[in-house]
Amino acid sequence: MLSKRRLSTSEDKESLTEDASKARKQPHSKKTKKSHVHNEVEENDSVFVKLLKTSGITLKTGESQNQLAVDQIVFQKKLFQTLRKHPSYPKIVEEFVSGLESYIEDQDSFRNCLLSCERLQDEEASMGTSYCKSLIKLLLGIDILQPAIIKILFEKLPEFLFKNVNSDGLSMPRLIINQLKWLDRVVDSKDLTTKIMQLISIAPVYLQHDFVTSLPEILGDSQHADVGNELSDLLTENTLLTVPILDVLSSLRLEPKLLTKVRQLVMGKLSSVMLDDLPMSVKFILHSITATDALEVISELREKLDLQHFFLPSLLQASQSKLKNKGQTSFSGNQENSGQDCVTLLFDVIKSAVRYEKIISEAWIKAIENTTSVSEHKILDLAMLFIIYSTNTQTKKYIERVLRNKIRSGCFEEQLLQGTFYIHYLVLKDVCPSLLSLAQSLLHSLDQSIIVFGSLLYKYAFNFFDTYCQQEVIGALVTHVFSGNEAEVDTALDVLLELLVLNPSAMRLNAVFVKGILDYLDNMSPQQIRKLFYILSTLAFSKQHEASSHIQDDMHLVIRKQLSSTMFKYKLVGIIGAVTMAGIIAADRSRSSSLTPGRGDLSSEQCTQVTSLLQLVHSCSEQSPQASALYYDEFANLIQGRKLAPKVLEWAGQTIFNDFQDAFVVDICVVPEGDYPFPVKALYGLEDYDSCDGIAINLLPLLFSQDFVKDGGRLTSQESDQKLSYIPH
Repeated sequence: MLSKRRLSTSEDKESLTEDASKARKQPHSKKTKKSHVHNEVEENDSVFVKLLKTSGITLKTGESQNQLAVDQIVFQKKLFQTLRKHPSYPKIVEEFVSGLESYIEDQDSFRNCLLSCERLQDEEASMGTSYCKSLIKLLLGIDILQPAIIKILFEKLPEFLFKNVNSDGLSMPRLIINQLKWLDRVVDSKDLTTKIMQLISIAPVYLQHDFVTSLPEILGDSQHADVGNELSDLLTENTLLTVPILDVLSSLRLEPKLLTKVRQLVMGKLSSVMLDDLPMSVKFILHSITATDALEVISELREKLDLQHFFLPSLLQASQSKLKNKGQTSFSGNQENSGQDCVTLLFDVIKSAVRYEKIISEAWIKAIENTTSVSEHKILDLAMLFIIYSTNTQTKKYIERVLRNKIRSGCFEEQLLQGTFYIHYLVLKDVCPSLLSLAQSLLHSLDQSIIVFGSLLYKYAFNFFDTYCQQEVIGALVTHVFSGNEAEVDTALDVLLELLVLNPSAMRLNAVFVKGILDYLDNMSPQQIRKLFYILSTLAFSKQHEASSHIQDDMHLVIRKQLSSTMFKYKLVGIIGAVTMAGIIAADRSRSSSLTPGRGDLSSEQCTQVTSLLQLVHSCSEQSPQASALYYDEFANLIQGRKLAPKVLEWAGQTIFNDFQDAFVVDICVVPEGDYPFPVKALYGLEDYDSCDGIAINLLPLLFSQDFVKDGGRLTSQESDQKLSYIPH
């Protein structure tokens, strides 16, 4: 077993550090052996060159690749047999290694030995693989040469640790480490592990990252435990290597005790870790969970994973800078985008874990369910319930039950939901269909608090998501209107009204879907009809654009059709729709004229449109006292509750005054003819009249004629031609 003492021996570390410092101070201390001619064959009498040539490799000078004339396995077998059967074995091995060491003193030659060989395209070679390993890689595959060559490589590495990348873009330290990856067999894995860990301790940070991530590709399974211990110690010393170390530890086979130790270490640093390192830290924690400790680990993770701590400051800074100076928001915007990227990456890790690990998803729901205090609930709780709801179909009913209980108890309120969308809208946008499905389920509830929460889901989904999601939200709300359930219809229309205020431009893009509700007016109450026509009228008349004209036409067609009906329930729809539409067209825009130039008082065309519409309602309802009363009641509410343009108010006042006078006002001197049940005082002339000048409200004849018709009598032709007035009892 590889002990920590051996890996951190002061003598070995000092020697590597000394070599590295010498290389840094004297980058050209080892002079080239000779000046090679470009693209020529290496010719000398060394054992190293001769044995390579006889085995099938020709060394080239300059920047040319070494040439391999035989199959790679054939080369390794021939060289091994030549060395093993040589009369001076094992001395011949030392001479061969010494020749290699002399040859790679020249940097170009060393680089050629680290790069892949060139395969000679003869008939026999073309049948094999087209990829060729480097000379060093081929030599590492020979057991009797491997230990010596590994030693040479680690002796050469310090020369290049603090040098810049070559002009050809190659990094010599990375090239050297790549030779050690995916070896078929490691003769002395413990020694190799020792050398790599010593190298990591002295290398620059950018190379440390590469060396650490290369460990799983270099080490054998027998060294995983030792390397795990070393990396866990390194994790406490060097926070800059958190991501690569955790990435490697996730790939190693570690004992449960060591895994728990590292997990506790990572969990302890979670609140202070950098946002960039957070996804990998959480990935390691989730990777280390077992069935026995799942709830405990998830509960602790939920407590320490406070994304607002990382994310809100950048959002606040961005919003404040936009308010103060719109021209200087690039830095804050970049900060916000960086934070969003990290949070999105984090949730990708979490989504993958809860999708494929049932114990994790169930433990997370259970941890939220076990939280009883209102103040202890976090934005992350709602986000996680939404994510698990979208990724795991088996837990949907469970999540709905938990949500309902939390809503009833007041743990999940609008402020928490708003914060969830505000911080995690990019993450929630990917699960938009599931959110709408959840909102639809909540709206079917009988509990008003749950219905309100479902309506808020629709509201925030529309406000925060893109055009496609907005269209889906409107479609879902329209479906609720078609449901026939009065509570659902009211809630859906109320949400549409809110969306009209929050985002009118987005609502106008989806007006065609709302217009479809006009085909479903029969089952709607007067209040619901009023809301619908208010929404459609606002979409059609508040701002002129190409899409609004067909909505106006359809509304006029529906209103005319309903007004022409002889049945009161259809005429009611036409009256409410017409008066509501007239109120939107005739709205007083003088206060907003500074914000919307040219949209002050009504134009003559708009004024004509309003008066024509109201005259149509009046003419269609004057023969029905009930319809006429509804028209005047709707009109009165409109005038009382909304600011109308002066032109319309003037026309309405004059028209209603004339109608009232024609229907109810008579001169005092005019004695009505007919058999009316006058009171005694009137019958015997006991009332005093100073003069015949004056007017009176002619209620008694109207009341009598109405009762007469109700009792089964028939009016004369002269009386039937007169307008019918409705006197409420």
